[in-house]
Amino acid sequence: MLMEELFSRGIMTMGPSRMNPAVQTGIFNAEFIAGMPARRAAEMEKFRWLVGEWHYENHVPASKRNPAYIDEGISRFSMSEDDSWICSVAHNGHETPQITFDPFSEQWIFVLIRGSYGMLRSRDGWKGEQLIFSGLMTMIGIDTEWRMTWTKSGNNRFSFINEERLADGSWAFIDDWTLKRIG
Repeated sequence: MLMEELFSRGIMTMGPSRMNPAVQTGIFNAEFIAGMPARRAAEMEKFRWLVGEWHYENHVPASKRNPAYIDEGISRFSMSEDDSWICSVAHNGHETPQITFDPFSEQWIFVLIRGSYGMLRSRDGWKGEQLIFSGLMTMIGIDTEWRMTWTKSGNNRFSFINEERLADGSWAFIDDWTLKRIG
Protein backbone atom coordinates (compact mmCIF):
# COMPACT_ATOMS: atom_id res chain seq x y z
CA MET A 1 0.00 0.00 0.00
CA LEU A 2 1.31 3.41 -0.99
CA MET A 3 0.89 5.30 2.29
CA GLU A 4 2.29 2.42 4.33
CA GLU A 5 5.33 2.32 2.05
CA LEU A 6 5.90 6.10 2.30
CA PHE A 7 5.82 5.94 6.10
CA SER A 8 7.92 2.74 6.31
CA ARG A 9 10.66 4.27 4.13
CA GLY A 10 10.75 7.36 6.30
CA ILE A 11 9.64 9.64 3.46
CA MET A 12 6.60 10.71 5.46
CA THR A 13 5.95 11.06 9.15
CA MET A 14 3.15 12.43 11.33
CA GLY A 15 3.27 16.13 12.07
CA PRO A 16 1.19 19.31 12.36
CA SER A 17 -1.15 20.20 9.51
CA ARG A 18 -0.31 23.38 7.59
CA MET A 19 -3.93 24.49 7.85
CA ASN A 20 -4.41 23.64 11.54
CA PRO A 21 -1.24 22.91 13.54
CA ALA A 22 -3.34 21.33 16.30
CA VAL A 23 -4.22 18.48 13.91
CA GLN A 24 -1.70 15.72 13.18
CA THR A 25 -1.42 14.70 9.52
CA GLY A 26 1.02 13.02 7.20
CA ILE A 27 3.89 15.35 6.27
CA PHE A 28 7.20 14.93 4.47
CA ASN A 29 10.01 13.94 6.79
CA ALA A 30 12.30 16.99 6.67
CA GLU A 31 15.44 14.90 7.29
CA PHE A 32 14.60 12.53 4.44
CA ILE A 33 13.82 15.17 1.84
CA ALA A 34 16.59 17.62 2.82
CA GLY A 35 18.99 16.29 0.20
CA MET A 36 16.46 15.85 -2.61
CA PRO A 37 16.83 19.29 -4.27
CA ALA A 38 20.62 18.91 -4.40
CA ARG A 39 20.30 15.37 -5.76
CA ARG A 40 17.95 16.54 -8.53
CA ALA A 41 20.19 19.52 -9.35
CA ALA A 42 23.25 17.28 -9.68
CA GLU A 43 21.42 14.90 -12.02
CA MET A 44 19.90 17.71 -14.10
CA GLU A 45 23.42 18.95 -14.82
CA LYS A 46 23.92 15.68 -16.76
CA PHE A 47 21.29 16.87 -19.24
CA ARG A 48 22.14 20.59 -19.40
CA TRP A 49 24.04 19.99 -22.67
CA LEU A 50 20.63 19.57 -24.35
CA VAL A 51 19.74 23.26 -23.90
CA GLY A 52 19.91 25.05 -27.23
CA GLU A 53 18.80 24.77 -30.84
CA TRP A 54 19.15 21.56 -32.86
CA HIS A 55 18.71 20.53 -36.48
CA TYR A 56 17.08 17.11 -36.66
CA GLU A 57 16.61 14.41 -39.24
CA ASN A 58 13.91 11.84 -38.50
CA HIS A 59 14.41 8.67 -40.55
CA VAL A 60 11.23 6.61 -40.98
CA PRO A 61 11.42 3.22 -42.70
CA ALA A 62 9.02 2.00 -45.38
CA SER A 63 6.00 -0.06 -44.35
CA LYS A 64 3.15 -1.68 -46.25
CA ARG A 65 1.40 1.72 -46.26
CA ASN A 66 4.21 4.26 -46.70
CA PRO A 67 7.53 4.70 -48.46
CA ALA A 68 10.65 5.40 -46.40
CA TYR A 69 11.14 9.12 -45.78
CA ILE A 70 13.24 11.65 -43.89
CA ASP A 71 11.67 14.58 -42.05
CA GLU A 72 13.89 17.54 -41.16
CA GLY A 73 13.39 20.43 -38.81
CA ILE A 74 14.53 22.42 -35.81
CA SER A 75 14.08 21.50 -32.13
CA ARG A 76 14.76 23.83 -29.25
CA PHE A 77 15.26 22.98 -25.59
CA SER A 78 15.55 25.17 -22.51
CA MET A 79 15.97 24.69 -18.78
CA SER A 80 12.99 25.65 -16.62
CA GLU A 81 13.37 28.69 -14.36
CA ASP A 82 13.93 26.48 -11.32
CA ASP A 83 16.32 24.15 -13.20
CA SER A 84 14.09 21.14 -12.50
CA TRP A 85 12.94 20.40 -16.09
CA ILE A 86 14.35 20.35 -19.59
CA CYS A 87 11.61 21.96 -21.70
CA SER A 88 10.84 21.69 -25.38
CA VAL A 89 10.40 25.15 -26.85
CA ALA A 90 7.71 25.73 -29.50
CA HIS A 91 8.17 28.15 -32.41
CA ASN A 92 6.16 30.76 -30.47
CA GLY A 93 8.51 30.43 -27.47
CA HIS A 94 6.10 28.42 -25.31
CA GLU A 95 8.03 26.03 -23.05
CA THR A 96 6.65 22.58 -22.24
CA PRO A 97 8.33 20.53 -19.48
CA GLN A 98 9.61 17.29 -20.98
CA ILE A 99 12.53 15.72 -19.07
CA THR A 100 13.28 15.67 -15.35
CA PHE A 101 14.95 13.58 -12.68
CA ASP A 102 12.87 12.27 -9.78
CA PRO A 103 15.21 12.01 -6.78
CA PHE A 104 12.68 9.92 -4.82
CA SER A 105 12.61 7.06 -7.35
CA GLU A 106 16.10 7.76 -8.76
CA GLN A 107 14.62 7.77 -12.28
CA TRP A 108 14.74 10.04 -15.29
CA ILE A 109 11.22 10.93 -16.47
CA PHE A 110 10.27 11.86 -20.05
CA VAL A 111 6.75 13.21 -20.62
CA LEU A 112 4.76 14.01 -23.73
CA ILE A 113 1.58 16.04 -23.34
CA ARG A 114 0.74 17.37 -26.81
CA GLY A 115 -0.80 15.05 -29.40
CA SER A 116 1.23 12.18 -28.01
CA TYR A 117 0.76 11.37 -24.36
CA GLY A 118 2.92 9.32 -22.10
CA MET A 119 5.36 9.17 -19.28
CA LEU A 120 8.47 7.15 -20.01
CA ARG A 121 10.97 6.29 -17.30
CA SER A 122 14.64 5.43 -17.24
CA ARG A 123 15.14 3.18 -14.26
CA ASP A 124 18.84 2.60 -15.04
CA GLY A 125 19.81 6.22 -15.79
CA TRP A 126 22.81 7.13 -17.89
CA LYS A 127 25.04 4.20 -18.74
CA GLY A 128 28.05 5.84 -20.32
CA GLU A 129 26.59 8.01 -23.09
CA GLN A 130 23.26 6.15 -23.36
CA LEU A 131 19.91 6.53 -21.60
CA ILE A 132 16.89 4.30 -22.22
CA PHE A 133 13.34 5.49 -21.49
CA SER A 134 10.38 3.10 -21.62
CA GLY A 135 6.70 3.04 -20.72
CA LEU A 136 3.18 3.31 -22.02
CA MET A 137 2.51 5.87 -24.73
CA THR A 138 -0.53 7.06 -26.63
CA MET A 139 0.95 8.17 -29.93
CA ILE A 140 -1.62 10.20 -31.86
CA GLY A 141 -4.46 7.97 -30.63
CA ILE A 142 -2.62 4.62 -30.73
CA ASP A 143 -1.69 2.98 -27.41
CA THR A 144 1.65 1.20 -27.33
CA GLU A 145 4.49 0.26 -25.04
CA TRP A 146 7.38 2.44 -26.12
CA ARG A 147 11.16 2.38 -25.76
CA MET A 148 13.32 5.39 -26.60
CA THR A 149 17.10 4.93 -26.56
CA TRP A 150 19.14 8.15 -26.42
CA THR A 151 22.82 8.17 -27.38
CA LYS A 152 24.94 11.26 -26.79
CA SER A 153 27.85 11.78 -29.19
CA GLY A 154 29.45 14.79 -27.54
CA ASN A 155 27.81 18.08 -26.58
CA ASN A 156 26.83 18.93 -30.17
CA ARG A 157 25.27 15.72 -31.44
CA PHE A 158 22.88 13.06 -30.17
CA SER A 159 20.41 10.57 -31.52
CA PHE A 160 17.54 8.43 -30.36
CA ILE A 161 15.76 5.36 -31.61
CA ASN A 162 12.07 4.70 -30.99
CA GLU A 163 10.75 1.15 -30.71
CA GLU A 164 7.44 -0.46 -29.78
CA ARG A 165 6.85 -3.74 -27.99
CA LEU A 166 5.17 -6.40 -30.09
CA ALA A 167 2.71 -9.03 -28.84
CA ASP A 168 5.52 -11.61 -28.60
CA GLY A 169 7.51 -9.29 -26.28
CA SER A 170 10.15 -8.31 -28.83
CA TRP A 171 10.92 -4.71 -29.77
CA ALA A 172 10.20 -3.40 -33.28
CA PHE A 173 11.99 -0.39 -34.78
CA ILE A 174 9.75 2.66 -35.37
CA ASP A 175 12.17 5.42 -36.39
CA ASP A 176 15.41 7.15 -35.51
CA TRP A 177 16.34 10.76 -34.97
CA THR A 178 19.73 12.42 -35.39
CA LEU A 179 20.22 15.89 -33.92
CA LYS A 180 23.10 18.32 -34.45
CA ARG A 181 23.54 21.54 -32.52
CA ILE A 182 23.02 24.75 -34.49
CA GLY A 183 25.62 27.44 -33.92
